[in-house]
Amino acid sequence: MIRKREPRWQSAADRARVASDLIEEAESLAETNTVASSAEVRRDSLPPPVQIELPAGDAAPPPATASGPSGPLGPPASQAPPVPIPDAPAAPPAPGTVGPAAAQPLPVDLDRALAADPDDVLLLVERAKRLAAGSHYAAARRDLERALRRQPEHVDALLALGLLLSRRGLWSEAAPQLARAAELDPGRAATWYQLGNALNRANDLSGALAAFERAVELEPRNARALYGLGIVLDRLNRPDEATLIYRRSREAESR
Repeated sequence: MIRKREPRWQSAADRARVASDLIEEAESLAETNTVASSAEVRRDSLPPPVQIELPAGDAAPPPATASGPSGPLGPPASQAPPVPIPDAPAAPPAPGTVGPAAAQPLPVDLDRALAADPDDVLLLVERAKRLAAGSHYAAARRDLERALRRQPEHVDALLALGLLLSRRGLWSEAAPQLARAAELDPGRAATWYQLGNALNRANDLSGALAAFERAVELEPRNARALYGLGIVLDRLNRPDEATLIYRRSREAESR
C-alpha cells in the first residue's frame, strides 16, 4: 500500500522513494490488468438493472411490420392501411429495339390508302415521317426513296430523307439530299442549317460555312445557326470571328 504523500516529506530521498513506490504499483496493475476505467467506476455505483418478466400465458407482442406503427403513436398494425409499394420503373428498350411509342401501329387508313395507291408521294412522305418518329428507319427510308423515284424534286421528301440519314449518322449521304432541297427551296433557313450541320460533320468546312451563313442571312436571330457558324469558324482557325458569333448566338437565345 502506498503511503499518502504528506507535506513533511520534503527531502530528496523521501520524494524518490514515493516515486519509486508509484512506479511499482502502476507496473503491478498493468500486469494483472486490474486498472478500472472511469466508466467502470460509474457503472459499479449504479443500481442493478431491472428485469421485466411477462405473466405466464401472455404472448409476446407481434413484431413491427411495414404497415405502420401500433400503440399510442399510431393505429394498431391490423387496422393500419398497408403501405403502397411503388411500381418498378419500366426498363428502357435495349439498343436497336423500338420503344413504346414506336410499337403503336400506324393508322389503318394510311396503310389502306397506300395499298390502293402505292405511289402517292404525299402519303409515302407522311408515313415515312411517322415511321422515322418510331425509329423504323429502314422502312421510312424505303418510303422516301420510293417517293423520290416518283418525284425526284419533291422538297419535303428530300428534306425528310436528309434528316433521316443525319439521324443515322450518315452525313455524307445526307448532305446531297439536303443540298438539293435547299437548292429547290432556298428560302428555308432550317434546311440551310441542317445542310451546314451535315457538311460540318462530313468535314466539308467551306460548304458548311456557306450553308450556315445563308441560314443566318435568312434568320439573323437563329441561335442554332449562329452557334453552328461559330463552330465552323473555330475549326477554320478564325477564333476572333467565332467569339463574336458565339456572343450573337447567346444574345439570340436569351431573347
